Amino acid sequence: MRRKQISNPRRRARLLLSMIVLVGLSMLAGADPAAAGDGYPSCPHGGSDCNLCISDVPWQFNMLRDHGEILGFNSWNVDLNVGYPGADHLEGIQRLPLDWGRFFIVSKRDGRAAWDGGAVAVLVHMGSRNTEGLRFRSNRLSTGISQPEDTPADWQDQVVSTIPVPDGFHHGGGMQAAGGIVALPVEEGPGNGRILLYDFNSGLTSTPFATIVGLNGEAGTASLVKLAGGNHMLILGQSHANRLEVFRSTSSDIRSPWNQWNRVDVWESWEMGGAPWGDFQNLNFVTDCNDGQLYLIGTHLDGFSGALHDDYARLYRVHTNGHMQLEHISSRHFYCSNDGSRECNFDASGGIFVGSDRSLLMYATEHDNSAPDGAAGLVEFRSVWPDGACGWNIDHAWVDFYDDSNFTDRGFIFDYPDQGWKNWATFHNIDNFNDKASAVRWCIPPGYRVRIYADSNYKGSYKDLIGNGTIREVNLNNWSFGDKTSSARWLNF
Repeated sequence: MRRKQISNPRRRARLLLSMIVLVGLSMLAGADPAAAGDGYPSCPHGGSDCNLCISDVPWQFNMLRDHGEILGFNSWNVDLNVGYPGADHLEGIQRLPLDWGRFFIVSKRDGRAAWDGGAVAVLVHMGSRNTEGLRFRSNRLSTGISQPEDTPADWQDQVVSTIPVPDGFHHGGGMQAAGGIVALPVEEGPGNGRILLYDFNSGLTSTPFATIVGLNGEAGTASLVKLAGGNHMLILGQSHANRLEVFRSTSSDIRSPWNQWNRVDVWESWEMGGAPWGDFQNLNFVTDCNDGQLYLIGTHLDGFSGALHDDYARLYRVHTNGHMQLEHISSRHFYCSNDGSRECNFDASGGIFVGSDRSLLMYATEHDNSAPDGAAGLVEFRSVWPDGACGWNIDHAWVDFYDDSNFTDRGFIFDYPDQGWKNWATFHNIDNFNDKASAVRWCIPPGYRVRIYADSNYKGSYKDLIGNGTIREVNLNNWSFGDKTSSARWLNF
């Protein structure tokens, strides 16, 4: 049956907020959606060997904002030994549920030996970020620096441990974590490429508890998911993920010393026919809550487009009855820059995370640590509907500004908790966004509003974005206020 389209934006926003509230209430009540597919939709937030499902994966994928928020992490006393266009560079990123989702694991290629500090991955603690398992928001905001790319990352966000080069394998690839279990592919070593499984559920350091060896020397991506029956499926990507080896575990306890990984299938990209495929740096599973359907999201660089480049993510439905088949569902062009230099590159690392509110988040890093003070830059891509608690909790309220009147192109988000971290009195000092806003979405609880002004320092004519507990949106041209906003501030009634 074809889904009826909801054309009224206010009605669509109200329905979305209702969906978010219902999902949140089901989580609080401990309710888990039933599954008919291969995926495991009953994973709790913080599950040790599984990830939260999300409802309607294609819809959430298509609702990802194509411009993101800039973040970064510091290496401090750890020599990342990465540089671009050199051989040593960052390769994969996964956000872990440890400490309420405040950890990243970032893989890389490192030509040094383990005894000389060589490492195929680092563990990063984002100590300045929220402890709710939600989107991080930018940690590179400053009242005195206009451009986010010129702003250092918060000092609390830093590398806290490393994974040494294992057995001479110098190249870590695109990863996937299932809870605190990390599947890390490694190659460029003595033997065939392989996936190493690490368990970070009980500490910040780990050694591999399992090794899955591939058919040849390549191991560029690893995809890991818990299945409906309790076992796990693992995919090893070779030849830039144009060949996928499929493995299944024999035990529902992925950590069991008696568990074995059986190779059950090999898939080749030519099987896509004429459908889009890419030389993926990362491939991550996502499970749909509605029916347990499995999906894969891949990130890659699809050629070049001037200074912006063509950073793409592609969504595939996974069919596993008999020989695995992949069905292309959607492709999206993302941007690693708003106004200045690129802060990520889909030819480096990318990764998917499901927040505690069952929202889809995507992360991507640059190749090296060229952010201020030697930090590594990265970007968080979140939904165009950033936070479902915005309707009743002022600390989750937001206003999202867009450059174009149809809610596209670059922009920035004005989060209530971050109102003291930028100089909102003059949009000249916010990514050169003065007189640029043409559309705005907002979600504010009753009793609050954001006033946008035509002049800097909260002067001139103004319009109020009034909070009523629902998600709202307006083309500012319809208010005769397009390309006029120069300052904004939060107000109580």
